[in-house]
Amino acid sequence: MPHSAPTPEAPTPAIPAPPRQTPPKLVAVDIDGTVVDYHDRQATVPSRAVIDALQAVRDAGVPVALVTGRAIWGAVRTAEDLGLDEGFASASHGAGEYDLGARAISHQHTVDAATAVEALVASDPSVEFAVEWDLDGWHHTKGFRRDFPARWAREITIDELVSRPAPRLVARVDSTNRYGGAQRCPQAMRLAAGAALDAADYHVEVGYNGWVDIGPPGISKATGIARIAAHYGVSSSDTVVFGDAHNDLTMFAWAGWSVAMGQAAPEVRAAADEVAPSVWEDGVAKVLARWF
Repeated sequence: MPHSAPTPEAPTPAIPAPPRQTPPKLVAVDIDGTVVDYHDRQATVPSRAVIDALQAVRDAGVPVALVTGRAIWGAVRTAEDLGLDEGFASASHGAGEYDLGARAISHQHTVDAATAVEALVASDPSVEFAVEWDLDGWHHTKGFRRDFPARWAREITIDELVSRPAPRLVARVDSTNRYGGAQRCPQAMRLAAGAALDAADYHVEVGYNGWVDIGPPGISKATGIARIAAHYGVSSSDTVVFGDAHNDLTMFAWAGWSVAMGQAAPEVRAAADEVAPSVWEDGVAKVLARWF
């Protein structure tokens, strides 16, 4: 008589890791979507709860670092809002570092813009550019949309754009994505795919609103926070990082404990060790209260 097939056992559900209980020796926070709102472009000031939580970290003798995709001057503005008058901000996806105590750029990686600009224009002739040089603000081509709060330096030509190296080049095309959306911009993805920049020469980060960031190869938020941790003599295992976006995934992988904000995309939350309440619920402050 035929034997029936054995009934497969139901998979054992994964048991989430228990929350980290040991206080970290370094706390690193992303800015947009982590300590400030990004849906309301005017709501760029951290809440009192987050300011107080980060001050409690510092009162305990633990340094706080900012790790952001923003340009250095944008990171410095939020550092001041947070009351951070010492320590470091890693900006431009790890390409720039600013010493908050010395009030000076402490380190930069740069790329040659010429090859990238040529390839991006060939991919989409409508592309416009902005470039970060030092602390002046965004130097930008004529058609670059200045539809967000920022420090604007001046309009430049393509010839000027490619005349000197930069830690960060931004290419932008028109986009149907709203700012702060959960999915990367399809128009920006097509631009980046068409340019096909060599990963040996450039790190490419596709954003959400027509943006493509181009920076030095091998440089990321992970290398930025690793450099800061080395300054303090802190290991990755003793570092806790907070973030909400795909560009935070490298530092999630590097750090001993990673915390995703509650409103982050599913794949970002899945990559983290812990999911905090959203930025609108002061998630950073609520997680830090467990240790400080």
